[in-house]
Amino acid sequence: MSNNSEKRSSNNQNDVDHITDNPEDHFPGHHQDDNIHIPISSFLTSIVTSITTKTAWINMLVMLTILIQVTLRYGFHAGEAWVDELIWHLYAFFMFGLSYAITTDAHIRVDIMHMKFSRRKQRIIEVLGILFLIMPFTIIILHHSIEWVHHSFVANEFSENTTGLPYRWVVKSLLPISLALIFIASLSELIKNFVILIYGEDLKNADSGDGGSAIGRLFTPTITKHKEN
Repeated sequence: MSNNSEKRSSNNQNDVDHITDNPEDHFPGHHQDDNIHIPISSFLTSIVTSITTKTAWINMLVMLTILIQVTLRYGFHAGEAWVDELIWHLYAFFMFGLSYAITTDAHIRVDIMHMKFSRRKQRIIEVLGILFLIMPFTIIILHHSIEWVHHSFVANEFSENTTGLPYRWVVKSLLPISLALIFIASLSELIKNFVILIYGEDLKNADSGDGGSAIGRLFTPTITKHKEN
């Protein structure tokens, strides 16, 4: 009886080990890419993260503004229209999170088929998806959004509400800015996946980066070691 229990326990443990053994292997995510440094890709990523991590603090301002408006409206019956408009103007900064999610591989995927592919096939899918889906979409919408902002600026668009906010082009300009950040983040991921496809997952064919042209060194991957706490 005890032998059967031990066997079942052993089998269950093996099943758990099989499920939890390196789940990152199913995804081309950043758990294993964090220690791969490609100068040009890291530079592009730093542009996105430096902007998005700073503007993320605007979320605190949004919550504070909502709290003030709710207090004024339901506590003193004195809500202001311009405060409502300020709230949804600040909401526009949430679009910056799209580019940050690309750099951290945080976007939700449909991985029923994707997770069964090899790492190389996953990276090929990433490259094709960026080249033929994300980038064309971003470029087209960016082009139209710039015209949209220009028209708003020329027309000196402002709120239809008499106590609303002026300079509507300011908040509209956040759309092309967020799209530009998405393009930069996508370009960084495209370069990283393409370079790793060339050199291989273990980077055995990568040079040290000491020689060659300056442009070549920008695309040469190196493995960085993280300090253990």
